[in-house]
Amino acid sequence: MMHEILEIKELNTDDIKFLKRELKKTYLFLFFLSLFSIVLPIYIIYLITNKPDNNDKGFAFLMVLVIFGFWTYTAIKAMIKTREEKQGLLLQKKIEGNVKVVEKEIVTNEGYESDTLSYEIAIYSQIEEKYRNISIKKKEYDKIEIGDFISITYFTDNTSIKTLIFKEQHLKYKSFTSTRISGR
Repeated sequence: MMHEILEIKELNTDDIKFLKRELKKTYLFLFFLSLFSIVLPIYIIYLITNKPDNNDKGFAFLMVLVIFGFWTYTAIKAMIKTREEKQGLLLQKKIEGNVKVVEKEIVTNEGYESDTLSYEIAIYSQIEEKYRNISIKKKEYDKIEIGDFISITYFTDNTSIKTLIFKEQHLKYKSFTSTRISGR
């Protein structure tokens, strides 16, 4: 019989490497986002200026500037947040132990042309005194029931989960979400 126990631990070298890898993924995404926000507007402006039958070029330029101005603003805000996360990397604490699944829910994410489903379980972190939602794959969601215990290792101020184990099986895709499961 498992018991619900969470402990705060200091980061070790492996934990720091894991957190740095997670940050590198974010940096890589932001690099391509920035590259896209520079190259695409230049290409679109080139197309606008070289298309002879386009009479209203001013409006097209304005739309390109507004859309990609917002895009660039968003990318810069994300870079600042990622930089702050890197600065606070060593201040994070590792939390690990066993927790009980207190709720399950299939969340519908409404899209433009189609909806997607995400499969989430909720745990209660006694140390942080708050509920945390974890997004997992459907096949793993189907195996876990409310009241089951899972072994978890995660970090404060981070959405990444280092390890998530259910019945001695490592769950592959896992991350904290900001979705709030009803009833809490």
